Amino acid sequence: MVSETDGGRTVRVGLIGAGMAGQAHAFGYRNASMGDALRGVTVELAHVVDAVAPLAQDVAERYGFRRWGTSVDELLADPSIDAVSVALPNNQHLDVLARVLASGKHVLTEKPLGLDGDQAARLAELAAAPERAGAVDAVGFSYRRLPGLAALRTAVADGVIGAIRHFETTYYCHHAADAADPFTWRFDRAASGGGALIDLGLHAIDAVEFAVGPIAEVAAARFATVIPERMDRDGTPHPVTNDDMAALLLVAGDGALGTLQASRVAHSTPNSLSIRVFGERGMASFSTEDLNALWLHEAGGDARFDGPRRIITGPLHGAYADVSSFRSRGVGTGYGEAFIAQVQAFLGCILTGTPSETPFAAAARTMRVLDAAGEAAATGAAARIPGESAA
Repeated sequence: MVSETDGGRTVRVGLIGAGMAGQAHAFGYRNASMGDALRGVTVELAHVVDAVAPLAQDVAERYGFRRWGTSVDELLADPSIDAVSVALPNNQHLDVLARVLASGKHVLTEKPLGLDGDQAARLAELAAAPERAGAVDAVGFSYRRLPGLAALRTAVADGVIGAIRHFETTYYCHHAADAADPFTWRFDRAASGGGALIDLGLHAIDAVEFAVGPIAEVAAARFATVIPERMDRDGTPHPVTNDDMAALLLVAGDGALGTLQASRVAHSTPNSLSIRVFGERGMASFSTEDLNALWLHEAGGDARFDGPRRIITGPLHGAYADVSSFRSRGVGTGYGEAFIAQVQAFLGCILTGTPSETPFAAAARTMRVLDAAGEAAATGAAARIPGESAA
């Protein structure tokens, strides 16, 4: 439910998880009213909880939550809270999200949806229960909110580069490149469900499915762990039980071939998602290293000046107009603005009674791509994604 106050509308929000991702959600809610469609809507930050009490208190004070604590059940029992954001370690998703869904509240969660396809399917089933009719469920694939990637999708959908022939996508990061970086849950398969592929590569998978279309098959996959052991902060050694790097050969539903590489040990690359799509009449590409631009090549022009052109994003591209602090082309947006746009879309669904474009059901299907990658790596044979067929 959404409260009606003095002719306006108020959405009261709870946040479960006050780490970096949770704070990005809080940032999104604090700035969501920038969007034209949310004019007259009050977003009230009601309650934040985290297992680490000082962290919950700090986030409450810095972002303006009315209450803070450590009890998920206490937050969910509050009937005044309309919507909940969840940003927790992967192995907590199934338990906590099941409880959030049972509360009947609208929910936006960080990816991945659980540890694997089975957990994701279970959560999608709970989200579709009749008693949740009218409640929004959404998974936060924030990168698709970047104006440059949104512009790439539009170029592909409008046929600017013709039928898609092949594509490539990468997500490189250096956060674990140093063997001295301490062991955390992210290096433990039981807690994370995977390594570089689930943590980083899932965004690349979503970029492909957002811009090109559903992935139908993982034709081949390889995983590698190059730092097999890490010390925790107390100096105790732990084995690394998931992947530092992953490489996939993909087939889209229309038959287009593609590659995906993900790495958390890529020196000199702090954080870089990229996608390049080749069609029968040109090429379109986007990279977070050139965050506010789309590169586009349309074949058939003057051969003397043939080549890609750099298109600077602006209010005509994606959510730019609703998140930019200065609605003018070339001023640019950043990573934080993608979370603003993500929250705006979620709140918009709540207020209009429409489903999210990234519901639990869609995220569960995407998680099956990860399962297929694991199967292909283990068997050496191609693995199909259930329900999808290549041309």
